[in-house]
Amino acid sequence: MEEIVPNADAEAAPIEDIKDTETLLKEFFKDVSEATRDAEVERILSCFRLNPYEFLNVRFDCEMKEIPRSYRKISLLVHPDKCANKDAKAAFDALGQAQKLLLNEDFKRALDFNLQQAKDEVLQTWRKEARDDVALRVKYQGNKEGMLEDFSKTDEFHERWKFAARKYIVDLEWRRRKLALRIKGEEKRVTEEEKVEAAQRRKEALERKEWEREDRREERVSGWRDFMKGAKTKKQKVQGVKMPTLKMEVNEKDKKAVTLERDRVLRPDEVKRAF
Repeated sequence: MEEIVPNADAEAAPIEDIKDTETLLKEFFKDVSEATRDAEVERILSCFRLNPYEFLNVRFDCEMKEIPRSYRKISLLVHPDKCANKDAKAAFDALGQAQKLLLNEDFKRALDFNLQQAKDEVLQTWRKEARDDVALRVKYQGNKEGMLEDFSKTDEFHERWKFAARKYIVDLEWRRRKLALRIKGEEKRVTEEEKVEAAQRRKEALERKEWEREDRREERVSGWRDFMKGAKTKKQKVQGVKMPTLKMEVNEKDKKAVTLERDRVLRPDEVKRAF
């Protein structure tokens, strides 16, 4: 294996080539004015909290390598040791949290999906506007793909995308929180029902325990015996009662006929038959 030997006649490389990117950034931001640092702190703290891309000031469709690069650059501006702003620490912490979230693959995948939905809405609206723009169609000679590609690279498109993304994400968050409150309310209701059922079970168990007590059992047996004894005595008394005599009902018409028959004077022949 060939040994590597330093070349004594080679010229020394410039100091700028030896320094790494981190050192160059530190030297670049060494003499940055406090006004610039304050402005960056204000920008970070005013960002939309649900979109970490805004904190790092990168495009939503940037490559992954742009995220740590932008973080290093901005963190040197707002680092509490370099920035005298009273909110520098809050801005620095927010910046670090944004990078942490974007380096999380699951979180970034879900966020990018939502951003893509907002992007599709922006492009759909722009296509409707482009149909009525005669100058734009003449410029691109009807090349719709070229029109769309150039528009997607403009700052106007990214600003539209940013505000559409805010609206889309806020709507999602509002629905998520509303669902969370509904679930929380349902869990509370179920918990209350379980408490009532548990109290009812405890009450029934206590009543069953009281019912099965030995002294209570004797009371029930004794009470049943007394009840049966009283029922037997009552039955005997009922058997000794004389049944009432039934009276025949007499019709008023028949009663009148009997009365007339009794008061009538018999004829001589009827008298003889009677004897």
